[in-house]
Amino acid sequence: MRFIAREGEIEKEVEVLRHGTGYRVRIGDRWMDVDYAQVGNYIRSLRLEDGTQFSVVHHRDGTRHEISLGGGSLHVEIIDPSAAKRRRNDDPLGASGVVKALMPGRVVRVLVSQGDTVRKGEGLLILEAMKMENEIQAPAAGTVDELFVTAGQTVEAGADLAHIG
Repeated sequence: MRFIAREGEIEKEVEVLRHGTGYRVRIGDRWMDVDYAQVGNYIRSLRLEDGTQFSVVHHRDGTRHEISLGGGSLHVEIIDPSAAKRRRNDDPLGASGVVKALMPGRVVRVLVSQGDTVRKGEGLLILEAMKMENEIQAPAAGTVDELFVTAGQTVEAGADLAHIG
């Protein structure tokens, strides 16, 4: 999965690939192998390929992330380029009205039913990806016309999750 990480005016391309039991991560031109574990609600454990291990405190509010490591904090916005492209076109659902998975994962829980009316930002389902549970929110208000997934189902990046009309 490819992202853009923005800190202030600085942007870096980030790519995350599943690699064995961990992940292969590219930040800019540098690749590294990382093992990742969620230790608590906000605490993550990262181990780099050279054996260096970090405890990281991570708070997320939408696309904004605050990452505390050691004595410092980093405020980063993580942007999915395809979602940003849809927003630039002023069409939060794209022309199709389909909400898609931004990364591969497993559907933990479906929070809505077919026919439900949802508000923009309302939770549709919980997707576990990279050992974290992510609430997939409605990008626009509307009616859930169709659900394409069920709890326990594994999905690939780009898979259709729901249709909002």
